[in-house]
Amino acid sequence: MKIRSDNGTILFANGTVSRDLTMRKFVASDLGQSAKETIVSQDRRHYEFDPEAGIGATIFFLGERVDRIFIVMSLPSAATREWTEELELRRKTIHNTWLESELGKPPYDFEWGRVTSEYDARSCSSEIIVVYER
Repeated sequence: MKIRSDNGTILFANGTVSRDLTMRKFVASDLGQSAKETIVSQDRRHYEFDPEAGIGATIFFLGERVDRIFIVMSLPSAATREWTEELELRRKTIHNTWLESELGKPPYDFEWGRVTSEYDARSCSSEIIVVYER
């Protein structure tokens, strides 16, 4: 996986996500063919998919346009379905290290949008979040 800092395009082993991606193009793509629609609410749709080995993602559409994507890197404990706050914070560290190697030191605010690494104690999850600005 790679994130291009010049335009926000995310290059996965099994396909590409960019801020110009439409829901129709996503659903017809290799990534979209294996995606599971998880939420439909008025003009919002969410799809979960595995863009490459060791990576999970949820893409959010507002109307026809991509709005954001959440990315999660797998931990070895995922195979045993073990979860602890310590493991989830370790995942955040992995995300942070990867982002710094890809994009340099934070903050990651760009003309096309922003990238953050978040740990949410309420949902007990760590994610890389890419938000595309309009």
